[in-house]
Amino acid sequence: MRPLLRDRRGATAVEFALVGSAFFTVLLLLLMEASWQVAIGAALDAGGREASRWAATGQAPPAGFNATGYVADTILKTSGMPLDSAGLSVTVDSFPGFGSLSTPGASKPGLGGPSDVVRYTVVYRGRGLTPLGRALLPLGVLQIQFVILAKNEPYPAS
Repeated sequence: MRPLLRDRRGATAVEFALVGSAFFTVLLLLLMEASWQVAIGAALDAGGREASRWAATGQAPPAGFNATGYVADTILKTSGMPLDSAGLSVTVDSFPGFGSLSTPGASKPGLGGPSDVVRYTVVYRGRGLTPLGRALLPLGVLQIQFVILAKNEPYPAS
């Protein structure tokens, strides 16, 4: 029995089996977390573009919605992801033209009118997918923020 205890052949393989499986599990969880967050960002972007297309035509929102609320609802529904509505914040400002975007005080809240430029600021705060992701994110939450600029169509003013 003593010669077997002194034999070191195969020790590296055993150590790799013990440490390697944990390493690859952590690596897989990190890859899943990163992929999930990228997918949520892409889904929010697609939903934001769809909502801005609807708003640019000057249509009235359905009954029970204000314009900004319907934009947020459209983002959630068209994203195709299980997003939490409590984590989504949408701010909408309108400007008379692209040149006034940098002018302080030139914005008006809301979707604006015909041919106005509208800035949609979308902020989503979502939790990590895995416990490891939640542990690595500040407060377990990742904030995704983007801005969409769109010019309204020259629809007839109502």
